[in-house]
Amino acid sequence: MRKVISALSLTGLLAAAALLLAPSAQAAGYVYVGMYPSAAACDAAGKDYVARGQAVSYFCDATPTAARLSIWV
Repeated sequence: MRKVISALSLTGLLAAAALLLAPSAQAAGYVYVGMYPSAAACDAAGKDYVARGQAVSYFCDATPTAARLSIWV
């Protein structure tokens, strides 16, 4: 019985390690790109990333003095 449990545990650990190391197992998400002087400049830059196919979508976090651009890759 111990050998069966040990073998199953080892198989589970190997499967988990393979998932962690595989590039396709890594989750996509928003990546910070940079700061822009206005929300309009940030929006234009985000649209440009999407138009060039470098991002799926984008998000601008605007403040009164600047805007932070993050893109979904």
